[in-house]
Amino acid sequence: MTGVRWRLSVLVLAAGVGALLGGGVGAAFPEELPADVVADLEREVGPRSGGACPDAGVLSLTRPDPAAGPTVVGLGAFFQDVASLSDVDQTLDTDVYVFARWRDPRLADPARGDGSVECPVLENRLWIPALEPENLRGRQAFYPARVLVDGRGVVTYARRLWVKLSYPLDFRDFPLDRHSWKVTLWPVLSRADEIVFHPLPRVTGMNEHLSIQGWRVGEPRAAASTGPRVARAGSWARFDVELVLERNWSYHAWKFGVPLTLIVLMAYGVYFIPASALPQQIGLGTTAMLTLIAYMLALGSGLPRISYLTRADRFFVGSAVLVFLGLVKAVAAAAIAQGPHARVVDRVNRWGRWVFPLAVLANFALAFLR
Repeated sequence: MTGVRWRLSVLVLAAGVGALLGGGVGAAFPEELPADVVADLEREVGPRSGGACPDAGVLSLTRPDPAAGPTVVGLGAFFQDVASLSDVDQTLDTDVYVFARWRDPRLADPARGDGSVECPVLENRLWIPALEPENLRGRQAFYPARVLVDGRGVVTYARRLWVKLSYPLDFRDFPLDRHSWKVTLWPVLSRADEIVFHPLPRVTGMNEHLSIQGWRVGEPRAAASTGPRVARAGSWARFDVELVLERNWSYHAWKFGVPLTLIVLMAYGVYFIPASALPQQIGLGTTAMLTLIAYMLALGSGLPRISYLTRADRFFVGSAVLVFLGLVKAVAAAAIAQGPHARVVDRVNRWGRWVFPLAVLANFALAFLR
């Protein structure tokens, strides 16, 4: 949240950490960072040890070793679940672990060895990077904040959160749309001369089983960089996690496309009814048109509510034109069947039997293949 200290906190269980540190894809920070610091941040979290927490005398709310330059903060995100994507609100609901790691030499203690000690009391007495996500609409924490510190003074600080994030999406290719959803973290107050980010590949990843329906979600990609912020002076560190979401179009093809195609083919029947059966022609054309209107109204709740036409909208409009032309043909046949131009009706029927299916294919191609 803008202007609010959004703290990242965690209870990292020894068994759970091993699973979370098993995979993920990260991106290298564009600037050269101290190799020893990066190595410490990317090292696996040590098992729980019986060592002591840092003494109160070494705790400080100031940034560690400011004379050495900006503090390198390693960040990673593990998506435990991606629950839903709202086409209307353009929001994504996720269950995510957010990890932050940094090295604070003041907290180092060789007595801890390769292990880590849990120190929940450090939360309000230790410097912790204040971060804020962009486009946050809501969040809920699962448990209180806790901290792990290892013998080198590397702090692991994370939290499991349920978050709702917004991001502008373009649905013009619906239902063949594919989106790149980006989540961005910024420091609340510290510019790039105080904090820089480094992605943590070990803790960036996603659960194999997600509850989201109708979408295929790709592996998250993490990247760290620096750049300007809106209404903020100077250069700022930023951390981006990108998710690629691809809609499962087969559901919409079977649920929406097939019934609509059947309605259009029903209107095609007017070209096979003889000119002597005018009431049947008009009845079929009228029924097909009314059925199409009712069907399109029923689809309103299942399609994205946006102000521009999608591929599906273009297909629906083209289908409506074809059905309406079938009704127009039936009415025109009734008007001229008894006059000197009665043969025209037979000629239109013959042409329509060939042109109508070609028009259906052309409508499909214009909507989905270009």
